[in-house]
Amino acid sequence: MAVRSRLQTRSDWVVILGPIVAVLFAAGLADYLLTGWPRIATDPAFFQHTGWYVLQGGIPYVDVWDVNPPVPFAITAALASVSGGNMLVLHGLSVTLTVLVAGASVMLVGWVAYLVTGRNAAAIAAGLTMLVVPELFLLSPEGVRAQFYALFFGTLALGLALRDRPFLAGAAAALSAGSWQSGVVFAPLVVGIAYQRAGGKNALRAIAGGGVVTGLVVLAFAAAGALVPMVVQAIVAPLVAGSSYTLSENVYSILLVFGYGSLLLPVALFGWAYAAVRNRRRLWWVPTGGLLLGYQVLFVDLDGSTDALPWLAFVAIGVALAVDRVLVYANRSGATDSRSADAIGPSRYQWTAVAAVVAVVGLLVLSGVVWHQGSPYPQSTLQTMQQDAEVEGEPPPITPADGEAPSMQTIYWEQLEPETCHYRLSWNEVRWVAMTDDRLDRQHCGGWPSRTDRG
Repeated sequence: MAVRSRLQTRSDWVVILGPIVAVLFAAGLADYLLTGWPRIATDPAFFQHTGWYVLQGGIPYVDVWDVNPPVPFAITAALASVSGGNMLVLHGLSVTLTVLVAGASVMLVGWVAYLVTGRNAAAIAAGLTMLVVPELFLLSPEGVRAQFYALFFGTLALGLALRDRPFLAGAAAALSAGSWQSGVVFAPLVVGIAYQRAGGKNALRAIAGGGVVTGLVVLAFAAAGALVPMVVQAIVAPLVAGSSYTLSENVYSILLVFGYGSLLLPVALFGWAYAAVRNRRRLWWVPTGGLLLGYQVLFVDLDGSTDALPWLAFVAIGVALAVDRVLVYANRSGATDSRSADAIGPSRYQWTAVAAVVAVVGLLVLSGVVWHQGSPYPQSTLQTMQQDAEVEGEPPPITPADGEAPSMQTIYWEQLEPETCHYRLSWNEVRWVAMTDDRLDRQHCGGWPSRTDRG
């Protein structure tokens, strides 16, 4: 027990992983500031404008139609409240916070891996695995995106549950679900971990934490007369108007997102399999989370690399478990108790393992930047295969080009208050309009549609 206690208080992995994360995110931020600032992409412009719009009296889901849950709007509204009405300052605050949140998410994944395995090498492997998808540190400097916050709150929830903080874990899991729909996966995992570690009382505390956050959101939107529109847009519309994908198309998309880092996917699958077969009672939640979020990226929604980020956290933890197994096997082969060696001090064995992990996974991290910035032969081939696998069907009767609203960039920088609720005009939005009794020129978004045409 004393050995395990010393194991959990060690933080050598932070000394290695922390500087790597700091350097990569600082480099990503510097690249954006030097080459792109103050350029703003459509998603960040939308979230940040909506936050500003809330302070002007705009109501999400009533004055603004969107499929995203409400937490990102609350975050950007809070940032807008301290920006003094200056959209450039708001953008700077949003960029800074999102970079910090994304970088902290990598460290949180490392923390979760360390709590699970007790190994510095496994924690570093998990953190570095997150970085094989370079969009994590190259897109976070562009501003607020929902997936970054779902990842942060979700991994925070896992760490808090493993440290027996069930109420806070439940609250964090609810914030993850409230940031992006797929974050809902973290809620049952956290409740299950709490029950496993301390019985029904802790499970109820986790449920209470999530219930408090959910209740506050429901009350706020009910008071604003936006509860039904929120349910329709953030829950019903994505299910009804979501884009169709083939399995092969999304498999190619995953390979394009991971690039050379795809080599780690079978490693993660081995880690999940080990947890499911050999350590199911303690680590059931790792393969469960991996499979649930894997279903999301394969069958539900994978429009871009950021959609894979919550699943990437479980891939990283799976890699950590695989590293743990390899070290146990190597240690047994050498007739040495590696766990005791790792707990007692920074032995030669420990630092050899850390160096090997940094060298192997670190090479994949660097290759990910090449994959993202360049166009190597496998990438172009996968893109062609992905396009060939796309679903063929009738084009929708309307397109985003049919709207009369200015671009999101114009709306953001000129602080416009659009006259219609449909001004972002994402593909989900125009599909919903085409399927229901909604109209592109509707001033306020209503509640339940009178019809839903799936044809």
